[in-house]
Amino acid sequence: MATVKLPLGLAENGTVNTPAVTAINQSGASGGSVTNLLTGAPLLSSRYRYSVALVQNVGSNNILLSVAANATTTTYHVKVSPMSQVDLSDANYESVTACTDDSSNGSAVLFTVQTNDSSHTPGTAY
Repeated sequence: MATVKLPLGLAENGTVNTPAVTAINQSGASGGSVTNLLTGAPLLSSRYRYSVALVQNVGSNNILLSVAANATTTTYHVKVSPMSQVDLSDANYESVTACTDDSSNGSAVLFTVQTNDSSHTPGTAY
């Protein structure tokens, strides 16, 4: 995995989540609590702001990612090829979902630093 900078995450009392290999299939992602994932849950939760959010494809199949929508084989924003990575640090308070582009399973490592949780309140227009 590439070098990861922690620009403000630790200064803002961020929570460094333990990186773990996450299984991804054509139906979506599944994983354990160490990556803030539950079976069928998105890679990144809309509940959190992330100072760092890095996903690396460590499997041998393409992974499709979608921001603020469910990733499918026909609807996605980014295709992550094997052994490449994507920085999703700008996806604050947005869900990021993943699936594979065919019936084969994939694997990804997710490294995140959460800087706060559901205290986010959207702006109000007057």
